[in-house]
Amino acid sequence: MRSPRPAELRVYARDGREFDVSIKPGAAWSETAGNVAALEPERIEATAEDGKLIRAIVVSDLVAKEQKAEQSQAATQQAMMSADPETQRLIVFAQLVATAHDRATEAQTRTLEVAFTKMQEICDALASQANAAQSSANDLSVAIRNLMIQQAQEAADENRETAQPSQLEQLASNFLSGQQLAAAENKPNGKGAHQ
Repeated sequence: MRSPRPAELRVYARDGREFDVSIKPGAAWSETAGNVAALEPERIEATAEDGKLIRAIVVSDLVAKEQKAEQSQAATQQAMMSADPETQRLIVFAQLVATAHDRATEAQTRTLEVAFTKMQEICDALASQANAAQSSANDLSVAIRNLMIQQAQEAADENRETAQPSQLEQLASNFLSGQQLAAAENKPNGKGAHQ
């Protein structure tokens, strides 16, 4: 019944059988408890809607705790019936303090459970946002690198098309042209060879 409320109970019976008891919204907890008790449970696990375990309890421990509380209550009642009025007042005061302590502890436990659940949800959301931001940053980095490569390639192509040859390239070109011209002039003519 504590928060967070389970969506399903898995009951492990004493005879080794296992049962899943779903908790319907709006159903009375007393009815669910009666159904679970009828299965003679040895252990009960409370799970969330996604199947994750929220908490578990060994029934014998729960029964022992209840019996101890009943024995304490019976001893208190017995002491109140046989003691003087001052002792009875002290017993009532002690009971009130114990009840207040138990309720405060239970409320604090519930608050901490809710706080830690919310904190976990916030941490998961922040981790998801961080992963998304990292992925976007990586995509952006790749896109910028590709754009820079493309711009560098376009600039190189443009320089090749519009650039004037350097003096060294001009000299090399003139030298090669002169060599070809000289070779063509030294080449014997077909007529001269026959004469």
